[in-house]
Amino acid sequence: ALEERGQDLLAHGALKDLIRRVQTFGINLVKLDVRQESTRHEEVMDAITSHLGLGQYATWPEETKVQWLTNELLSNRPLLSRNATLDCSAEVQEALDTFRVISEIGAEAFGAYIISMAQSASDVLEVHLLQKEMGSKRHLRVAPLFETKQDLINAPGAMKQLYSNDWYRQHFTTVGTEYQE
Repeated sequence: ALEERGQDLLAHGALKDLIRRVQTFGINLVKLDVRQESTRHEEVMDAITSHLGLGQYATWPEETKVQWLTNELLSNRPLLSRNATLDCSAEVQEALDTFRVISEIGAEAFGAYIISMAQSASDVLEVHLLQKEMGSKRHLRVAPLFETKQDLINAPGAMKQLYSNDWYRQHFTTVGTEYQE
């Protein structure tokens, strides 16, 4: 159509270069990392468990959280129906919307999902469950940041708990790596 209108330079120059770049590299030239603090994910889980009548997630012991998250990750059924409306804060809704956008755009556009102020194995599993629930076909790599002195001291135990989790070990086959960042 451009050639028919005498726009040969545009049709065979800059536009053709752009088309070649998109064909070669795709639309996403740079991968974007996503970062959120661990407490926000716990707030989302708390809103979900309260909505489901399961109690306040934030008050559960770590072992209970890990077991529940693992069971939900292994389950084929969705935790929430697609038309579910949570009574939640704007911050919780923003976190849910972030996971929806990740799902809609696809993992190819993103690098890692970074969890600031990570403290435990449940912090990592929460992010995986939210990716699953919002419809991500392929999960982003999840990188927990243990930042405080106490969290750094506890990090080996948290990672050992993750590596002893059957779902978590199997998960590495879906993200194309065998290593935790």
